[in-house]
Amino acid sequence: MDPTVPRPNPQRRDHLAGAAIAVLAEKGSRGLTHRAVDAAAGVPDGTTSRYFRTRDALMDAIIQRIGRRLSERVDAHVVRPLDPAHLEEALVEVLTLMAADERGEPLALFELHLESTRNPILQGMLADALRERRDLIVRQCRAAGIAITEQDAMLLETSVLGILFTALTTGVPDDPGPSIRAATRTVLDRYVRT
Repeated sequence: MDPTVPRPNPQRRDHLAGAAIAVLAEKGSRGLTHRAVDAAAGVPDGTTSRYFRTRDALMDAIIQRIGRRLSERVDAHVVRPLDPAHLEEALVEVLTLMAADERGEPLALFELHLESTRNPILQGMLADALRERRDLIVRQCRAAGIAITEQDAMLLETSVLGILFTALTTGVPDDPGPSIRAATRTVLDRYVRT
């Protein structure tokens, strides 16, 4: 093994991905460089480029970390078995957490979405991540006995992304929670109250 290449260190990779999210949220897509991530992470120059050789690899790490953290939040807040009323509450709680607790993550995600209009590789990564989040909603709903379609799960996912984008870029609504609840209820009402 080449002694100049660090051994894979999952904690270091995760730390660098977290720093990359912070850089992306603060400085935008153009400010996302290996050097900026090194500085934000407090690691020696060149560390980020050793872990993520290309900018696409760095952006993929950001997408993976955001997706993993969303999955962890859902798993932490959804207790099985769930009845439909508890499912609504669990989905609202998790989807609202994206805006309330981790402002940098949705900002970074939106920066990536804009960058993807010029980067087909990134566009594919984001499409995969979007499908994974859709599938997560489907699995959680089905665990509560609601056979939500993939189309309705995607509708909920994209509705929440739109609500968050508007709230973060305009301040309207100043609290996205009620809008997220309304979107969640609208989708679930098709299955629960019909």
